[in-house]
Amino acid sequence: MISAAGAVLFSLVWISMEVGLTKAMDEGGLRVFDPWHWLDSFTFFGSKGAIGIISVMLVIGLWFFRRDVYGMVLVLVAVGGGYGINEWVKHVAGRERPPHAGIEGFSFPSGHAMVGTIYLLLLAYFLAQTRTKREERAAIYGVFALLALLTGLSRLSLQAHYPSDVLGGFLLGGAYLAFCLACYRTLARRIEQKRKS
Repeated sequence: MISAAGAVLFSLVWISMEVGLTKAMDEGGLRVFDPWHWLDSFTFFGSKGAIGIISVMLVIGLWFFRRDVYGMVLVLVAVGGGYGINEWVKHVAGRERPPHAGIEGFSFPSGHAMVGTIYLLLLAYFLAQTRTKREERAAIYGVFALLALLTGLSRLSLQAHYPSDVLGGFLLGGAYLAFCLACYRTLARRIEQKRKS
């Protein structure tokens, strides 16, 4: 349900961007975030190096502490698949970056916002499973969701993306992660049922 809703909202943002409905928001958003340089450093969490290292550490941790092979596959499919989907959509949309981006490649949706959302919330998902109190699990999700938000917003302060790029990245990343988690939980339940039967 969450995955479908996210996909629909992402599609609406994409269509709005294509027909020019987001132009005023995009241009105004870049002006608003231009002086917010304190956000710049958060772009690190959406870099390929950070995502790769943390994802590998998560896969290793799932093996040594839980022997969760399906969880390891989930990380690889979610993060790797997220990269692939992001690159595919970027080439289909073919949107140019803001004038002063200073980097090459297409702009919509933001890879930092999309893949950052995927791997940070996935990390939160597995960390939250180690806690028994609801408040502690909520705090973990809150911290990592905030980190994902700041990572996406850093692309605006750096003028590397338009606001609609970042919003699209959040929505598509959240939708894809929700789909991956739904598949993982369904598979885990079936395996548990087979063990009990």
